[in-house]
Amino acid sequence: MTHPHSTTTQLHVGALGTDFKSASLSMRDALYLDNEKLVAFFNSLPKDSPLREVVALSTCNRIEIYYVCDDHAAASSWLRDHLVKFHGVPRSHLDRAFKEYRCAEAVRHLLQVVSGTESMVFGEHEILGQVRDAYHQCYRNKTTDSYLNRLFQHAVATGKKVRALTSAGRGALSVGSIAIERILELCGNIDNSDILVVGAGTMGIRAVKRLTSAGAHSLTLANRTNERAQKYCGHFGLHFLPYSELRNRFAAFDIVILATASKSPIVSRDNIPNDRDNARRMVVVDLGAPRNADPAIGAAPGVTLVCVDDLKEISQRRLADRRKDMDLISAIIEEQADKFTKWYNVKTRLVCEAP
Repeated sequence: MTHPHSTTTQLHVGALGTDFKSASLSMRDALYLDNEKLVAFFNSLPKDSPLREVVALSTCNRIEIYYVCDDHAAASSWLRDHLVKFHGVPRSHLDRAFKEYRCAEAVRHLLQVVSGTESMVFGEHEILGQVRDAYHQCYRNKTTDSYLNRLFQHAVATGKKVRALTSAGRGALSVGSIAIERILELCGNIDNSDILVVGAGTMGIRAVKRLTSAGAHSLTLANRTNERAQKYCGHFGLHFLPYSELRNRFAAFDIVILATASKSPIVSRDNIPNDRDNARRMVVVDLGAPRNADPAIGAAPGVTLVCVDDLKEISQRRLADRRKDMDLISAIIEEQADKFTKWYNVKTRLVCEAP
């Protein structure tokens, strides 16, 4: 979807997006673009679309579409209409969730996102790779050209610079990594612990990798789709637990991490036998949104239930020092946004001004 750039056409960078602060989990789920949907979305864009170049960023906490256009108002209105048709969501719901960014504001927003200042956990490092991967996928699909190629390469470099020059690159920088730290605080050495991870999505597999690096030797994986779980079990050398046996085997583990997209709890208090050895400690970490575990599990003798909200509190306490670098991070972002704007103006021979 590349277009020749006319020297007489003013091309602007814009963005339309939503995140965990402005959209509910159910709304983000409805708008989420997995690999299959992303290709379908690109294929649905007509050749006469007002979007000259496109990059779509889709994570569990953020869905954003960056583009180059001639007319911001026309492009934004067209894209909203197109998303309504593509996702089958009401226009009023989409308008409430999405925010529009134009020109320098769009550039600055992307730099803030890739630097981790807009993340649920301030400074998280996963977003840098997610932005890079989103750009590479769009580049391979030929939906980018010189403007977004330059912008996203510049953004990734900015994200790396922020992490190299500030404290934003140190310590536990995501809910998942903080969850593993919490497990280590509660359990100490996990070398001999029987650990179950439920969910073979991004968060679940990252948990497997972190647990392995933390010294875990007995790791079991379960997933609603058994074939997917078996594939990862073979790749990482894990034990496989059929999903149908989850509830019966749940209480046999010392540590359980729940990371599925289920809309209702997948385990309950009834899955912990009353005759279970109360002296045997069990830690259940619920990373699901909505929750994967019935809260009543936390009342079972010997069981410690940790949910996402608990981890947020821990992360905010630990990130207090990192926030002290916000002035420096902001200065780096402004410097890099100015560099891109200057390049943009030279490239187009026009001044890009936010309305």
